[in-house]
Amino acid sequence: MRMKNKTGEAALRRPKRTAAQKRSERWGWLFILPWFIGAVYFFLVPMVQAAVYAFCDVTLTGSGARFSFIGLENFLYVFTVDANFLPNLTSSLGSMLYQVPVIVVFSLLIAMVLRGRYRGHTFFRAMFFFPVMIASGVVITILRQQVMMTGSATSEQQQAYMFALPSFDGLIDVFGMPGFMVDFANSVVNGFFDITWKSGVQIILLLAAVNHISPSSYEAADIEGATAWEKLWKITIPMISPTILVVVVYSIIDSFTDYSNKIMLMIESYSHNLNYEYSTTIGLVYFVIVLVLVGLVNLIMSRFTQYAVD
Repeated sequence: MRMKNKTGEAALRRPKRTAAQKRSERWGWLFILPWFIGAVYFFLVPMVQAAVYAFCDVTLTGSGARFSFIGLENFLYVFTVDANFLPNLTSSLGSMLYQVPVIVVFSLLIAMVLRGRYRGHTFFRAMFFFPVMIASGVVITILRQQVMMTGSATSEQQQAYMFALPSFDGLIDVFGMPGFMVDFANSVVNGFFDITWKSGVQIILLLAAVNHISPSSYEAADIEGATAWEKLWKITIPMISPTILVVVVYSIIDSFTDYSNKIMLMIESYSHNLNYEYSTTIGLVYFVIVLVLVGLVNLIMSRFTQYAVD
């Protein structure tokens, strides 16, 4: 009885919402309604449909499609029979492991340069953001189909670079460098244009974060005699660490969904060949792998992210 009385007294003491608060809540629900509709229509419904396709054998008929439940056969085929999935997945992971750090470091360096006030700084800011505007137009479609990639999605692929430098293979004979180091150097140098092309959004995000740092922090560091290197690691990096986390996660997802990603090309190839059940199976497996990887990166980097600097 005492517990019930306390609960009843607490309910009686709870203030009632005013009419203005109720109107404010209704406006809040109204503003999130487009996002909710988009999440259901463009994410939840396709995910349910993909799951149905992945667990079934789809046969196209004159009146539509016939679904036959086959359980985990498509998933077992991906890991035990398909000779292209695991090598292509390994290639995608390898590309991500070196591209993401290079993109993040390059974006941070450009953001530090663009933060200054000098003649033409607006032009240079627009120049680095220009690839982002082109990436959604006709130009990027031409680059994808005719310039950036050669080969099919299910066979051995060779990446074509728009601005390729002479090969470093001679370093093997001159300096005795391992072959994997020479291949890494070739991919980084020849892919510099591609990496620059993918850094537009990251540069804008980091530039906004760097400009948000109060000048008084640097002035206090100058009074204490701090060097530029110390100010970078003691002020700049800690204060923009939340943005760095966002940039890293964005770069990982962008790398896995890139036009030259072999898994994405596999999904597109099987879909064009009307093999919908297998294309959605690869998509679901790929989605789970990317989701787990992004979660691990977020968990690890969150330990070093500072949302407030003492």
